[in-house]
Amino acid sequence: MTTKQKEQKKTSKNQKVDKITKRSDYLRVSKSEYFRSNSLIIQFYNRGDDLVPRYGVTATKKIGNAIKRNKAKRRIRNLAKDLLPKYGKNGYDYVFIAKENLINEDWEVLKEESTSVLKDLKYE
Repeated sequence: MTTKQKEQKKTSKNQKVDKITKRSDYLRVSKSEYFRSNSLIIQFYNRGDDLVPRYGVTATKKIGNAIKRNKAKRRIRNLAKDLLPKYGKNGYDYVFIAKENLINEDWEVLKEESTSVLKDLKYE
């Protein structure tokens, strides 16, 4: 375990979830398992450590213009911050990909759908 990982492990008690910041991490998660729902796709990958779960958000131009993409990303970030501390597993990366109807979906329906997806994920 590197010193950076040791420091993160010490501070992981204070932090609930982290963000994925490197492109290589996004690419690694994209080649792993995923689950589709009506409004988003959730990809997950086992990093092989015991650090806090990390999340990433993606909204392509298929969603719409910049205003719609930003709204979709804000909604996904709120979902991740609410649900990953409860249902996310340590040592995993999660990437949430927005679909077109995410913007128009009711918040409670979206939250319930995401909760059921995170509960039903089959971890290795």
